[in-house]
Amino acid sequence: MATDFISLLVNETLKLQADKAVDLSSLELKLQDYSLAYVRGFFIPQCQILRFKTDIGIIDIPINWSVFSADSHQNEVILDAQNDPDHLFEILKTHWNSSMEKMLVTHSDGFCYLIGLKAGEEVHIHDLLNPQEWLNVA
Repeated sequence: MATDFISLLVNETLKLQADKAVDLSSLELKLQDYSLAYVRGFFIPQCQILRFKTDIGIIDIPINWSVFSADSHQNEVILDAQNDPDHLFEILKTHWNSSMEKMLVTHSDGFCYLIGLKAGEEVHIHDLLNPQEWLNVA
């Protein structure tokens, strides 16, 4: 069983390609419900990169960056101004979402997600990282 971020992402990508179906994941539905800024990236095994298509263009991030290292976290990491070893938070805050205070890096259904969180939005982190939990909406 895969335990690190990249292994999980590769396994989910292969399952996704086998199913040939790309629906909104429960994570993406939550992101839309909470109106959170995010970009969805996919793993390109031949190049060993994660590719994100954004409003500012295509962003390719090598998977050997410490943010994706199995040593740095289990399956997600939260970056901010104090915890930004690869300057990914700094770059995306400057060019993508200037009001971002924290950035959650996680995965779901074969995709990697960079989620920009403004002040006060970090209250959603627990719910985003627990796919079995849904808010009851009337």
